[in-house]
Amino acid sequence: MKKMMVVLFFVLLLCSRYQFVDMSQYESKTKSIEVKGAIQAPGVYEVDAHASVEDILKKAQGCLDNADTSSLNLSLDLPDESVLVIPEIKETALISINSASEEELDSLPGVGPAIAKRIVAYRMEKPFQSLEEIKEVKGIGDAMYAKIQNMICL
Repeated sequence: MKKMMVVLFFVLLLCSRYQFVDMSQYESKTKSIEVKGAIQAPGVYEVDAHASVEDILKKAQGCLDNADTSSLNLSLDLPDESVLVIPEIKETALISINSASEEELDSLPGVGPAIAKRIVAYRMEKPFQSLEEIKEVKGIGDAMYAKIQNMICL
């Protein structure tokens, strides 16, 4: 019983020394976010502490026409002093299967030097009349055609 009284005494002593403090008065009401990339007005913006990416983009006057927002989470709450980079859509030139060099054809996914040579040899005999005709080249099937069809032209 004495031990219990001693423990109780120390618990009361410790509890009486500490006071709870409301930390909300010390929380920042705003945050700074740097916005750069394909944006109308790049810069550092002071926004509400819980502003989403969408709110920040509105403050920066929106994205440019060539902005790639497909990977952005518009509801994300970024931490203070973050950097938000808006990427640009990269336009790639199409490769002509009727006039491209072997090196250009070799840059296509799945097409190596051997298949590039076969494409050039095929078109020397008969130029391609349609994109699907490239599947007649040995080594190019439906799967490879699906990978390259948006990267080639006649």
